[in-house]
Parts: sequence; C-alpha cells; structure tokens
Amino acid sequence: MTAPSYPTESPSAPTPTPAPVAAPHYLTGGVAAGVVLGIFLAILLAGLDGLVVATALPTIARSLHASDGITFVASAYLIASTVAIPIFARLSDLSSRRNVFLVALGIFIVGSALAGQSQTLGELIAFRGIQGFGSGAFLPVGIAMVALLFSPENRTRLTGVLSAAGGIAIVAGPLVGSYIVSVTTWRWVFYVNLPIGVAAMAILWLTLGPLRAESRGRFDVVGAALLSGWVSALMLPLVEISDQSWGWTTPASLLLLGLALLLAALFIVWELRDPDPVVPVRLLGRRVIAATGGISLVTGIVLTSLITLLSVFVGLVLLPGDANSANLIRDVVYFFAIPLILGAVSAGALLTRWSYRTVMAPALLLAGVCGLFLYGVSATTPLWTLAFGIVPVGGLVLPLIPFGFGSGIGLAGATIAIQNEVPRHEVAAGIGITRFLQSLGGAVGLSLFSVYITWRSTQGLPAVPTPADVLGAAIAAYRVVFLAMSVFTVLAGFLALGISGRAVAARDAVPSGEGAASRELTGAVGEASLRTPP
Repeated sequence: MTAPSYPTESPSAPTPTPAPVAAPHYLTGGVAAGVVLGIFLAILLAGLDGLVVATALPTIARSLHASDGITFVASAYLIASTVAIPIFARLSDLSSRRNVFLVALGIFIVGSALAGQSQTLGELIAFRGIQGFGSGAFLPVGIAMVALLFSPENRTRLTGVLSAAGGIAIVAGPLVGSYIVSVTTWRWVFYVNLPIGVAAMAILWLTLGPLRAESRGRFDVVGAALLSGWVSALMLPLVEISDQSWGWTTPASLLLLGLALLLAALFIVWELRDPDPVVPVRLLGRRVIAATGGISLVTGIVLTSLITLLSVFVGLVLLPGDANSANLIRDVVYFFAIPLILGAVSAGALLTRWSYRTVMAPALLLAGVCGLFLYGVSATTPLWTLAFGIVPVGGLVLPLIPFGFGSGIGLAGATIAIQNEVPRHEVAAGIGITRFLQSLGGAVGLSLFSVYITWRSTQGLPAVPTPADVLGAAIAAYRVVFLAMSVFTVLAGFLALGISGRAVAARDAVPSGEGAASRELTGAVGEASLRTPP
C-alpha cells in the first residue's frame, strides 16, 4: 500500500507571481478511520482514567491504609497534565506531531503500569504524576493532527467526535470504575489502560507518517521550566501537609510556598515578554478572555474537586466499609455528571436566542445557590430520596442536579463566547488559555481542599476520640468545602455579567491561513494547538 502523503505545514513565501500549488491530499477511507480511532482511543483513555480512579479512590485508600492525602492521587495527575499540555503542544509544532503523540502515549502507558504496582500512597501519587504528564499531549496534539490531515468539511465534525470522548468518559468512567473494584483488585483500574494504549500506539504507527513540521520560532525553555518549577514547588508542600509530615509553618513548607510564589511571578513576567510564550497570558488583557478565563478557573476548581471529593465523602465518610460503596459512588456521581453534560449541550441552543450574560449568569448563580444545600449534609442524610421510585426529591443528590446543569451551561458558554466575541486571529489562543486555567484551577483547587479537609478533620477532637467524634469532624470539614465550592460558583455567575454579546451566528473557531494566528496556536494549550493546513 502506498504511504499517504500529507499537506505540508510550511508557510509559502510570498512571491509576485505565485505558482499553482497542488491541492493537499487529505486522508480518506481506511487510513483515515484508523488515524481517528487511534487518536480517539488515547483521548478517551485520558478522560476515563480520572473518573475511573475517582470512583475507586475509597477502595484504594482502604487497601493502602492511607486515607489522608488520598485525593492527591487525583490532583497529582491533574497538575502534571496541566504542566504538560502547553509543553507538548509547542513541541509538536516544532517536530514530528506523530512522534510527540506516541512518546506521550508511551509515558502514559508506563505510568499506568507503575501505578498498578504501587505499594504505598507516595508511590501511587508519583506514578499518577507520570500518567498525567503523558496525558497532557492527547487532546492538543491529537486535534492538531486532525486539523492537518483532514479536509475542512470533515475537520470540524471529527474535532467534535474527539471532543465527545470527554462526554463518554463522564458517563462510562464511574461505571467502569465501580465494575472493576467489584470484580477484581483496584490495580486493574490502571492495568486496563495497557492493552488499549498499546492498540492506539500500533494503529497510529501503522497508519501515520511522522508529520514533520518546519520549526516556527523556538521552544520557550525558560517559560516551561518556570511553569514546571512553580507548580512543583506548590505541589510538594501541599502533599506533605496533607500527609501530616509537615505543617504550614514548617521551614520547608514556608520555603517552598515562597519559592512557588516567586517562580509564578517570574513566569508571568517572562510570558508577557516572550514573543513565543508557552502560555500566552497577555491575552488576559482582553475583557472577554479575562471574564471567560475567570469562569474557567473557578469552574475548574469546583467541578474537578466536587467529583473527586464526592467519591471520597460517600465512600470513606458516609459508607465506610460498605461492600457496595463503589456502585453507590457511581450513582451519586451520575446525578451530577449527567446534568453537567445536558447543561453543556443546552448552552449552544440557549445562547443563539439570548445574550451570554442573560443565560450564563443566572445558570451559574442558580447552581451556586443550590449548591449551598450541600452545607446541610449530616451523617443521617440519605444519598437519595425518590418519589415513584425514580424522581429524586431529597437526599445528597438533589442539589447536585441543578448544580451540574448550571455549571455545564457556564463551562460551555465560556468557550462559545470566545469563539464568537474575540478577533479571529486570537480565537484559538483564547480557548487555549481558558482551558489551561480550567485545568490549573482543578489541580490546585483539589489540592487545597484536600489539605483543608485533612487539617480540619483533626481539629477539636478529644484526646481519645470516639468514632462519632471522628465522623462529625470529617463531615464538618466537607461541609465547609461544599460551601466554598458554592461561593466560587456564585462568583463565576458574577463574572459572567462581564461578557457582552450574543452567539447570533456560528463561526469556525480555527483561524485559517493567518500568520498571527499561527504563532498563537503554537504557544496555546488544548484546542489552541490547531492549525489549518495551507
């Protein structure tokens, strides 16, 4: 079979009388299907992994005898992925997109194998970080390859298919996680990634050429180092404080937290001055990007933390030792995740009829107000109360339904607003920085909430606490965290008031053939690594 040729990514030098250029040869048929399948499997793996592990966290905590700091199994993955997203996006623009994607997939597979072999919580957290770093390439580099390999009429549809992997993961993740821990050891939560990951690697290796691109600018080594440095300096003391090895005033904690602040400030200054930044923070000077970026940061803090902490709260606090806890956790997560998907789907239709602020602000404010009812949970609160055996009318899950639906509208609305309201040449970079802020918010927010829960759960206990004392302290800690999430969501509602305009007409979010856009795409994250072929 003749190897397929691919459209070049090299810009054509302007000439007074340009010669005719042959139309690019886009992928079709079986080769196209193979490429899409390989990329889809990798993106689906990354999406499933977080929710599968979240459902299994209580089982993992009991197995490793380490309930303190167990949520860092999730946050380590998120933080490593947050750092990796812009790094891989930029590297793929300077070298072979296929090879960068395959290397990242290999890192993810190795991390999965090591995580399954973990004997201590510390080992699991470290290996989850390896997994997360590898997963950072899947979405940005995968969608960038689709932008290069497929015709414009197919590109948008296939990008939507790949993005839908996230929705599938939200529905399937808790189901897969609860099934695995109910029929075998929790270690298969990680081992299940191995055959799927290897299959994706084989498919892409056999169907794709290297997709080499000519260098455009340079890789922002200093920016990447500063980003990795300040995130790592923040992460390490939070893990140690949560594990109760260090305190907030321990010299090592103060030193690393101070270093994190210093490196974060240097990172912002450097990225503002660098012509090819790894994260284009200068775009936050635009009002619409600042507002949507703030919403993405806040919703990232809330959504990621809520799904993970709900799993731990139900499995370790409300139902400790319950043999059926994994299935019950799955069902509770669904009461939040399914309305979240429905809200995101509804946002597109609603925003063509009413302005952004008219739709997004009330949705987020309603979500935040309904979330306040989570502050009232107690040891006697049922998971759900159903009317007619199917309609939820009470219990823990009731406020989760409007909380998820309103948050979904806000999250999708932020992306739609950028697609329609910022200049065409900044659309992709704008989406990229909001995705980066969402990921960063989820990673740091979950870490801080976890540290607070660990600290608060030990405060005010008698010298010899009873099980009721321990349970009461834990529930009090989670109630404060749920309250904070509701307040953050209300804040996002007020930020939505700063977005003007209305999505009157759909517009392609991928700039085509613009030099300025091309430079922005290489430094952005998520969808910001897209490039339309010349």
